[in-house]
Amino acid sequence: MLGTTLRGHYEIIKFLGRGFSETYLAQDQDLPGKPYCIVKQLKPQLWDPFVLQTATRLFETEAQVLYKLGNHDQIPRLLAHFEENGEFYLVQEFIDGDILNKDIIPGKQWSEDKVINFLQDILKILEFVHQQNIIHRDIKPSNIIRRTSDGKLVLIDFGAVKEKINTFRPNSQGKTVPIGTPGYVPNEQAIGNPEFNSDIYALGITAIQALTGILPKQLPKDPETHEVVWRNLVQIQPQLADILDKMVRCDSRKRYQSVNEVLQALSSLVTKRKFKKWQNRKIALALVLVALVPCIVVLVPEIREKIFASSHNDSSLTKTSFLTYDSSNYFMIRMKYPKDWRIQKIEDRFTGDVAKFFPPPKNDSNSFQPEVSVEMEDLKKPISLPDYTNLKVNQITRYLTNPRINESHPTKLANLPAHEVIYTGKQEQFNVKRIAVWTVKDNKAYIVTYTAEESQYDTFLETAQAMMNSLEIRKSASTSSK
Repeated sequence: MLGTTLRGHYEIIKFLGRGFSETYLAQDQDLPGKPYCIVKQLKPQLWDPFVLQTATRLFETEAQVLYKLGNHDQIPRLLAHFEENGEFYLVQEFIDGDILNKDIIPGKQWSEDKVINFLQDILKILEFVHQQNIIHRDIKPSNIIRRTSDGKLVLIDFGAVKEKINTFRPNSQGKTVPIGTPGYVPNEQAIGNPEFNSDIYALGITAIQALTGILPKQLPKDPETHEVVWRNLVQIQPQLADILDKMVRCDSRKRYQSVNEVLQALSSLVTKRKFKKWQNRKIALALVLVALVPCIVVLVPEIREKIFASSHNDSSLTKTSFLTYDSSNYFMIRMKYPKDWRIQKIEDRFTGDVAKFFPPPKNDSNSFQPEVSVEMEDLKKPISLPDYTNLKVNQITRYLTNPRINESHPTKLANLPAHEVIYTGKQEQFNVKRIAVWTVKDNKAYIVTYTAEESQYDTFLETAQAMMNSLEIRKSASTSSK
């Protein structure tokens, strides 16, 4: 094949590997700069009728899947799929980078932070894949590339994706055709019944491999439960270990049922870690100040005067003058807002928009206007907070370009269990950041959202959070108290 030019412009320059197909590096001679691409030629190693039929089906499915997944930034694009001289070829985007098994190697242990970042990155790709009703079925380090240009992870090799058929089936000579990689394959996939959380299992095993530096097939298992035994091999925080254990449960019913569930668990863990680090820094800073301030006060009279003068500034949030917004009897909402903020009462039963609050505008008319909005959604049928959260997370970024969820975790709103999401994206020409909190009560969802330009987000964040914390859902009508 080396030196061959397919379809008049894909010139084969290097052999890369062999499986159900032979894989080559090629150059597209028709495009400027002659960019690299990957060419796969259907070449099963065994020409048994069943093997050939299975290989052909896998090959066709890979092309269909890559086409269906379209132009996701972290999945290779399908460039061509054709037959030439009785041979079948698939051409896809070349990803310049290193496969992850060059970084996940025996004896090398990843840090907790690196594993968490890895999980979040791959889970977001898998979330997109699963939304297309596709199960990858071969998640492992060698099917993940860290792209050189931006360090992002790219999921490759969709050749194992196909309809649910037996994962292993003997042919006439007693040989088998494996789908998936031993060590990363959960029980249900090994018997030909893969589920969406089969990918979660494989990803969890990969993360445990990165943490322990031990290959999956070498990890010990409990002889009675058959669960992977690994927690004693590495020292990590229990919360992360619990998440990984749930990802790799033998019984798929006890595993996380969706990618979104894992992302929420990780987001909650990340939030707690950030808070703990912030607390530790705050304590350290406080100790330093306790030691230094007396010396400064005694030795430098000018600084002493400024310190005492600043203690009388009336700029704290607790001294901000608040008014109370009381909605109509239909919405039954009450919330405090700063006296110098402008309120827009909407109370539209059709859209669910209740009110919006705006801080004093800046002189710059081209700047983005921050706001706190309150909504109430009538639910068509009873729904739990977790189920509503799943729906809301899928819908929440529809008005933004290139949305990215930064945090997602449980919280409280109006003294009820609630969920909070912090996310960023582009709205018109502005890079914006939002914090949205919602709760569910009596077949209604209550949502409070703070939106600001990303660079100005922290300016009103504390005030917005105070407004959210003041929200009340009234049981009966009451008069406004302004």
